Amino acid sequence: MSNKNPFTRYWDLIFRTADALKVIVRSKRATFSFLKKGASISATRILENLIEFVPHLHTIYDAGAHKGQFALACAMYYPQVKIYSFEPVPKTFEALCANTRIERRIIPIAGALGSTEGMLDFYQNQYTHASSALKVSDLQKQLMPQTSDYRPIRVPVHPLDHWTAKWRQQKPILLKMDVQGYEKEVLKGASLSLPDIDYILLESSFQPLYEGEPVFEEMHDLLRTLGYTLVAPLGFLESGSLQLLQMDLLYKKKA
Repeated sequence: MSNKNPFTRYWDLIFRTADALKVIVRSKRATFSFLKKGASISATRILENLIEFVPHLHTIYDAGAHKGQFALACAMYYPQVKIYSFEPVPKTFEALCANTRIERRIIPIAGALGSTEGMLDFYQNQYTHASSALKVSDLQKQLMPQTSDYRPIRVPVHPLDHWTAKWRQQKPILLKMDVQGYEKEVLKGASLSLPDIDYILLESSFQPLYEGEPVFEEMHDLLRTLGYTLVAPLGFLESGSLQLLQMDLLYKKKA
């Protein structure tokens, strides 16, 4: 048994997988050419890296779709894909629908994914990327003052299982989670769906940016318990002082 304490063990894992970050900077495509089609630079870069490890996808569950940046990038890279994009904030959902209206493979769905059915207390942030079912932490307010302005709203919520029971799903399947600390609740609501999900892509924090947010160590252990193994980091978020705050991490179901 290893004598390393858990903190050292997890950081060893990060350093071992850090070599995969070279994928992030070796893209040969002109990412800026996609901006006119609605995909953001960050989403396009993640897709550049994702396709290196996952060359084919037929179904994507896009939890936390925001204005459709990730979905639009996926539609460009995976010509056979169907994307179910979930966005709970009404104004942001309107933008999602407007941005994706000419792409029939993207299906916008108003509401959050979680572990319950009904209505969910939610915090609509003035900085829309930070809207969440969890309040922003004092640390995030300190590092990113633009996230300090938010207001409570109520949004519909359903488990992923509620939706997948209605669909005929074609594999390979990717679950993408950009849900600002609500990842565990999304996974709790996907117990019947997970056996068919081949890949999980999530934004994982190294320090809690939301109150009660599970950080990397907890999410990594949970995904391993659910039968997934870490493939590589595909993107990252730094503070203004270059402190590493989050990584976009790709997991694959074990054979």
